[in-house]
This record gives sequence, C-alpha cells and structure tokens, in this order.
Amino acid sequence: MKVGNKIKLINNDKNEALVEVAGITENYLFNYVYLSPSYYDEVFKTKVEFNEVVGVLKNASREVEDNLSRKLIKKEGISSIGFNTAIKENFEETIRSLNYVVLVMIISAGALAFVVLYNLTNVNISERIREIATIKVLGFYDEEVSAYIYRENTILTLIGTLVGLIMGIFSHRYIMITVEMENMMFGLKLNLKSYLISIVLTLIFAVFVNFAMYYKLKNVEMVESLKSIE
Repeated sequence: MKVGNKIKLINNDKNEALVEVAGITENYLFNYVYLSPSYYDEVFKTKVEFNEVVGVLKNASREVEDNLSRKLIKKEGISSIGFNTAIKENFEETIRSLNYVVLVMIISAGALAFVVLYNLTNVNISERIREIATIKVLGFYDEEVSAYIYRENTILTLIGTLVGLIMGIFSHRYIMITVEMENMMFGLKLNLKSYLISIVLTLIFAVFVNFAMYYKLKNVEMVESLKSIE
C-alpha cells in the first residue's frame, strides 16, 4: 500500500468503510490502523465508541501488574487486561531460541573457515616445497620462512573478510525478510559489534591455521626437497 491508496475496513459491527491512506508507519509487532474520531464518524456514518484504554505504568514490575489487574478486572465494563511486557517476554523467548541456531551456524562457519584455510595453506606449502627448502638453505630462520607463507595467508584472509562482510549485508537482509511473519518484523540494521566479531573470529581461525602449519614448515627436509623433480 502507498499513501493515497484506499483500503476497506470492517469494524466490530461488521460495517464496511472505504478509507484513504494518509501515512504509513513502521510497527515491529502486530498490525494497527489509526483513525481520528472525526474521520471514523465520517466514513462509518456513526459515532465512535471507545472500548479500550491504553496506559503507561511508571513501575512495570510483575507485582504491580498483577495487583493492577486484580483491581481493574473487578470494575464493571472491563472484560480483559493485557500488558506489553508479556508480549515483550514472549518475543525475547523466541529470540533466545533463535540464538542457539545462530550459535550453531557460527560454529559451523568457523569450522568451515578453518578447514578451507588449512587445506589451502597445506596445498600452498606442498606445491612450493622446493622454494621453501631453498630459502632455508640460504640461511633463513624458521620464523622468517613461516612469515614468508603467513604474509600471503594474512593478505588473502583480509581480502576474504572484506568480501564476506559485503556479501553478509545482503545475506542478512534476505534472511531477515524471508523469516518475517505477518505480525512480526525483525530489524535490518547491523551493529558495528557484529562486524567486529566477524572480523576477529576470522582472524583467530587464520592464526590457528598458521600455528598448525608452523611445525610443517619447520620440519621441511631441505636436502630431500631439493632432490625432488619438478
């Protein structure tokens, strides 16, 4: 719907009215239509009768809500009482359940990153074994030889991190829109903390791979490697 479009509304008395959309607001839980009393009288040809009161509690503790509910429900004309805190708690419980799914996805992605980096580094070392052996023969220390390989891994990891962050923005938006329900909308904004955590985790896995490859580089047999035929 757009501003200026007309939609049909049905009130509790099953009366229909065609109303014009004057503005659109964003709501994250449930859906509402807002009409002024005068406009309601105009489109439904009847005077509006209010059957609900919305209030704000200064103290929204469970005890205060329970006491208020018991007092109000005894009054004539009040049939039910609801609190937004209950809706909020249900929503937070749903999000907590999703957090376990997100955690499993993070662990799986981390394991995949480790395996990919490990295999790429292993292949890189195997294909350049003569080059590495030559460097060691020329007098390079183990730390210098390792830094020679690590430098390439670090550059590739940083490039992959930047590309992944950009792709992650679009992936996150697609997933959030896909899982939305008619009466619930998720936020599409990403906090800076999310970017930082992603970068740090990726770099940590890269460091683990470099550490695991250090001993392989250290144990390269210089004579045997130089004897190998390319």
